[in-house]
Parts: sequence; structure tokens; C-alpha cells
Amino acid sequence: MAKPRVLILDEPCAGLDPAAREHFLQFIQRLGTQKNSPTLVLVTHHVEEIMPVFSHVLMLKNGRVLATGKKVAVLHSKNLAAVFSARMKLQRTNRRYGLNVTLKTRAMM
Repeated sequence: MAKPRVLILDEPCAGLDPAAREHFLQFIQRLGTQKNSPTLVLVTHHVEEIMPVFSHVLMLKNGRVLATGKKVAVLHSKNLAAVFSARMKLQRTNRRYGLNVTLKTRAMM
């Protein structure tokens, strides 16, 4: 276990405060860029946690694959809107992602 070939991270930031979350994500980024680092698999609902070290994305909706492939081709507003059934605007700043969500209000329905 000291040198795993694959490291699966299932919602690893759940319950962390913002500072602890950022420390952990920076650690994952450093780990993933080291020589002989393990393959990293991240499960998350939060695009802010997708560090530059991750190269591919698999998006699920209702247990089925909605999109899969290289991060630059798959991770975009249209796919995120389909996954979460809401209006999404994906933003990228300094190699990190952010997301603006617009929900319908009762007046709009």
C-alpha cells in the first residue's frame, strides 16, 4: 500500500473546510505530477476540485455515461447542464474551474 498503482478518491473533500480542501487539492496536484505517481481517479460533484493534473473526464447521469474523453473536449457548460439539469456556465481561471448555476424560480416555471 505504500506505493499504490491506482489511487481512487471518492468525494475526498467532503466535510473539509475551504482551507483544508485547498491544501488537499494542492497535495493531489503535486502527487500527480511526481515521477511514478499512481494513476489518480477523482469522483466529485464539484468542478472546482478538478485539478490540472486530471486529463480525462467521465460524466454520469442517472447511472449512465453521458460523456467521456479528454477533459478539454468533455468538460463544458452544455454537458454539465445536461448532468445537473440546470443552466450552467463553466469558467476557467488559472487552469482551475468554477461554475455558475442558474436555477429556474417558480415565476420562471
